[in-house]
Amino acid sequence: MTRTLGYRTRAQHVALLQADFRKARVDLKSIDDRTNLAGTNRLELLTFRLCDTRDPAGTALYGINVFKVRELMVTPRLMPIPEMHPCMAGVANIRGKVVPVIDLDLYMGFQRPPESSPILVVTEFNRSTQGFLVDEVESIMPLAWSDVQEPPEMIAEAHNNILTAFSPLEEKTMLLTIDVERVIYDVLGSNTDDMAEADIAKVNDSRMIFFCDDSAVARAQVTKILDRMDVAHQSAVNGQDAHDMLMQIADEAEAGGKKLSDLLLAVVTDVEMPKMDGYVLTSKLKADKRFKDVPVMMHSSLSTSENKRLGMRVGADGYIPKLQPREFSSTLVDLIAKAHPDVAVEQLPKVA
Repeated sequence: MTRTLGYRTRAQHVALLQADFRKARVDLKSIDDRTNLAGTNRLELLTFRLCDTRDPAGTALYGINVFKVRELMVTPRLMPIPEMHPCMAGVANIRGKVVPVIDLDLYMGFQRPPESSPILVVTEFNRSTQGFLVDEVESIMPLAWSDVQEPPEMIAEAHNNILTAFSPLEEKTMLLTIDVERVIYDVLGSNTDDMAEADIAKVNDSRMIFFCDDSAVARAQVTKILDRMDVAHQSAVNGQDAHDMLMQIADEAEAGGKKLSDLLLAVVTDVEMPKMDGYVLTSKLKADKRFKDVPVMMHSSLSTSENKRLGMRVGADGYIPKLQPREFSSTLVDLIAKAHPDVAVEQLPKVA
């Protein structure tokens, strides 16, 4: 759905974009269509531009999964709040809900001209709503995860190492994905920072948990939780590497005459990852009989009920939003206890 949009005013521009966005959401509304999309390792991105004065030719295009976007709008009145982060533009009242708004240009270190009129992209993920100010929203773009790569070192360093993915496009343009977990963590904070000992269930076992996530912040947070759970772990940064590493572990177990579940307690996977997404990774693991006693928990910022149903449709044993330490540990311990009755676990009391 890439096309040039004719418009006279910013409001007309946003109205046309919103119509395209709504059509894309309707086109992907049914769970079967979403399952088919995930099964083919594809996604739809809302693409936008930022005001990078170092890039006058406009070679950098940015994207966010349409599943995370709630709506687009002309930027409403923003209200400052005391001691807010320098990259916050303020808060907006959107249909009676106070929504924090982050200026992505400021966060990226770019300077927006004073006369510019940014667009507000309202997103919903991790069970929270937030807005991002961007300069121009361009289109809805279909993309294959297999065409999404980890960013080259030179490009990553030029963007302060806050990118998770890179895709070369036609006409000398590159599509960049920002680590939104890091943006939220840096500007709004994270509930893993003050997690109490009582919030974390324990696992008393020598076997490991394998997890994969393309976000450096998310990997650090998951590592912190697993360390507090007293469980060994190993990780990967994308779905393809995770699949390759897990196949090697399975082959080694088979060669040693062991069941894979003798080495591996569970797999935790993100959904949005370069090369292979978590839906495809999960379906591949579930198709391999060696993994039949190894539960797979999906851990994603795509936190709507539709995304959860999709995860369960491709074979996940559990699906939780990022990043809720108590829910993460209690759900993972429940899955481990069910799959491995011999494991000594300390489960958390149920929340009423």
